[in-house]
Amino acid sequence: METFGPAYVEQPCDLPDAFRCVWVRRGSLAPGAGATVLPDACTDIVVDATGTAVVVGPTMTPHRLALLPAVTFRGLRLQPWSIPLLFRTTAADLRDRVLPLQDLVAPRVAEEVAAAVWAGQVPRCWSSIDTSPWQMSLVKGLLHAPSGGVERTGWSTGVSERQARRTTRELTGLSPRELAHVGRLTRVVSLIDRPGRSLASIAVQSGYSDQAHLTRDLKQLTGVTPRALRVERADPALWTQDRTVASARDLVTHH
Repeated sequence: METFGPAYVEQPCDLPDAFRCVWVRRGSLAPGAGATVLPDACTDIVVDATGTAVVVGPTMTPHRLALLPAVTFRGLRLQPWSIPLLFRTTAADLRDRVLPLQDLVAPRVAEEVAAAVWAGQVPRCWSSIDTSPWQMSLVKGLLHAPSGGVERTGWSTGVSERQARRTTRELTGLSPRELAHVGRLTRVVSLIDRPGRSLASIAVQSGYSDQAHLTRDLKQLTGVTPRALRVERADPALWTQDRTVASARDLVTHH
């Protein structure tokens, strides 16, 4: 879950092979401002001031949320391959879902994890995760590969295309093609805020064939054109929201 806007801060954390960062997001006093959440292949554990903790699974759908001014969320962002390492489930089972943390771990563990995340730390109970190098290498490779590069990326990590596809879905909840799209989107987001960068040059540097290709992909992944995304990121007052969020419970989805 990549979030941007005022009062949002990321910091590196321990065990970077399993966790991408810790973060804090505070509600904005600016009328109409909120948080835009874009697909990034990651899963987040989100905790509010009451200690309520939820797990936000991977998604390919953008969300725009309005945060009440008094709301503070703290989170722990997992690397795309970490769900099966932490929970007895696959990322595919968590795709497009938000669940209470206690639905996935024992109550005592949920309490320990929530307290650690609120303190901006990696939970001690997860300090000895065994990450598999070839799985990490597979996902990292696909995040930087062309949409059709799954066979080549699988070979480079010593597995067949079929195993690469199955493993990718289990680890990230996304197909290799979707993972490549998210990788390109991540590169676009890192470049689009820089002044003087034309959209045509951003498209080439991010791995798109041309600006039209960039526009089609971003409209699908973010709901807006590249120009609109650039304007939106520059002026949070222009953000639109899907719903208002007052607590972590408001993030929970029901199926």
